Amino acid sequence: MIHYTCDRCKRQISNDGQTRFIVQIDIQTAASDSEPEYDDDVDQLNELHQILEGIQEPSLGHEEVESSHHGCYDLCPECHRQFMGNPLGRDAVLALGFSNN
Repeated sequence: MIHYTCDRCKRQISNDGQTRFIVQIDIQTAASDSEPEYDDDVDQLNELHQILEGIQEPSLGHEEVESSHHGCYDLCPECHRQFMGNPLGRDAVLALGFSNN
């Protein structure tokens, strides 16, 4: 028998009538619209040839970060309701009303 657990609160989700929600997250790096900067002192064809021959590793620059993530998460009905109310997990800003005394 397959058992599901909410990935947020860790409660077991029963298979008999309780709704299970699946949240799929796909994060990708947005492509930059700006033109790439080239260094005039670098021989681009020679560098490309060395990369293709396996002599040199391609230089990724100073922006080496994880560019993508894909995840699939199970949520119970209560966690789904909370997720839909605040999908980015931002702290709720409470609007406090004070009198003009």
